[in-house]
Amino acid sequence: MTRKSEQKREQPSLEQSCKDLAPWFSTGLGEEILSQEMALAQPLIERLFGYHLLQAGMTDKVDFAACSRINHCFRLSPCAFQEGAAQVDFGQLPLPSESIDVAVLHHLLDFAGQPHQVLREASRVLIPGGHLVLIGFNPFSMLGLSRLLFDRAPHQRGNQLRAARVEDWMNLLDLQANTVERGFFRLPLQHRELLAKTLWMERRGARWRLPWGGFYIIVARKEVARMRTIKIDWRSNRKPALGAVPSSPRVAARRRHDDKP
Repeated sequence: MTRKSEQKREQPSLEQSCKDLAPWFSTGLGEEILSQEMALAQPLIERLFGYHLLQAGMTDKVDFAACSRINHCFRLSPCAFQEGAAQVDFGQLPLPSESIDVAVLHHLLDFAGQPHQVLREASRVLIPGGHLVLIGFNPFSMLGLSRLLFDRAPHQRGNQLRAARVEDWMNLLDLQANTVERGFFRLPLQHRELLAKTLWMERRGARWRLPWGGFYIIVARKEVARMRTIKIDWRSNRKPALGAVPSSPRVAARRRHDDKP
């Protein structure tokens, strides 16, 4: 058995990871990260409009829909004990295609056995022009690199996905990342008093927009190819041609590839 297959076998299920993370999000470090995620996500979600908002995550200790102006907000979960959430399989969402205006995924890709499939399903249920708000742990941060020095805590047993890699996956699914925010630049300390003393690190990291925040928030818009109407000059002998305007990164990339000699 290869090393890669062994690591895949050791990866717990999404439901088990949800149960393991529940006590960690109640610690001083977990609560501080949730607080900062909410503070950064709130202004981003407030300016997104629509009719239906889907919120799905690994904990019910934070409600990102509370700051939304969308009337119909509901929650889905990979485990049964989250309050007010329906348990579903995120590899096959029980939702119609193009039915959701805003989807908020909170650390789901970090712990999913098939994160690309989870992202694919989120893209499927989004309407054209809808928005995806994705929150994940940054493996290249003091929070992420602490797994090399200490025993791996529940939040460190995930897929270790970089924001740039997630953005590449989004481009393949016609999701255009417009905003990337990062937070928690402090040392991953469990004591609240010690965390408070490192607040200066948070201020400098946010001011200088450093890339090694403990978590990232990506806001992406679902783009679709559209047709462009060409005015016909009936007096000319030249026949007009209709073509698709590559408004999505995937369509544009395919067009550039086809045009090469």
